[in-house]
Amino acid sequence: MSGISMKMRKVKASELREIVSRLKRELTVENTALVTPEVVCEHWRESEGMKACLLAFERYYFRNGSYATLSIMFTETGNEQTADIAGSGGGEGLLNISWGANQNFANLGIDALEEMGFRREL
Repeated sequence: MSGISMKMRKVKASELREIVSRLKRELTVENTALVTPEVVCEHWRESEGMKACLLAFERYYFRNGSYATLSIMFTETGNEQTADIAGSGGGEGLLNISWGANQNFANLGIDALEEMGFRREL
């Protein structure tokens, strides 16, 4: 099984809670896929001017008969927001082959965040 990890960053233009709400809406409510992803956790922390949110989704993929997960850790400090994205799971069989399910799921999150102004870190 393979996975993907991506770091993204943007200058704060909107509140982190708005970004998380919009991402949840785009990936669950407005998603036109046969199997809609669902939110499995949303945990918030705030301390001394820093905000953080751990957001996790899961989605069933017919191509391999298993679930893939998308986890995003958002942080906001001062005038900067970051998102650490990990797509994982989705493997099946003895060799745990994902057939690209985790990559596909991670790309859904990456594409949505790029539309909101986040940019990939190199």
